[in-house]
Amino acid sequence: MAVSRRLVSATRAISNRGEVPRFIGEVPSPKAPNGRLPFDSIPALECMIYLEWRPEVTLIEFEPEWFDFPATGHLPAIRCLPDFRATQETGEFKMIEAKANRVKLSQKRVSQLEIIREHFARRGILYEVVYRSELKKSGFIDTIALLRRFGRLSFSPDVIRQALGRLNSGRSGDLETRVEQARRARVSLSLLHHLLYHQRLPLIYKKVLHPEIRHWRG
Repeated sequence: MAVSRRLVSATRAISNRGEVPRFIGEVPSPKAPNGRLPFDSIPALECMIYLEWRPEVTLIEFEPEWFDFPATGHLPAIRCLPDFRATQETGEFKMIEAKANRVKLSQKRVSQLEIIREHFARRGILYEVVYRSELKKSGFIDTIALLRRFGRLSFSPDVIRQALGRLNSGRSGDLETRVEQARRARVSLSLLHHLLYHQRLPLIYKKVLHPEIRHWRG
């Protein structure tokens, strides 16, 4: 949800005031420390949705801490505040920066991101820049956002096993194809979407059109 009030992350107050108002808000997430995650841009929101979808990620923190890197070797000193810390099942974590589009970044900013990556690498910390333009390809993040609410549903192991038995016999396809398979197999669409979100069935991603979004949510 978008809000016009100030939000607070672990490190700063988030505001949408300025020459160009920013899209900010907070969303519920089962992988957030307190059940909700703030965001300060659309790229950050969709990056969070992507990280939440990844099964190996167990904890997501928004702007958890500042990093001050001193000059080291050929690397200049730099200070940064990554958008996310994503903790994995192994206990390792990765620092994540969310950006809109690599080709629209200035060369100076691209160089800064590479310097930050090298500083983190020297500390043995993984660092990744997630670009919204990549997530948008083939309708990937739009589909994940569409299925996301069904991921929180729960079904008994027997119900899931029976549904997988009925649906795995069909060929893989896009969302529309999978829906038709579920209807023929008499599997509820809520259960189908749950299985697709949790990657229990293969899914071919394609661009989701707005009329389709209204149809699936109707």
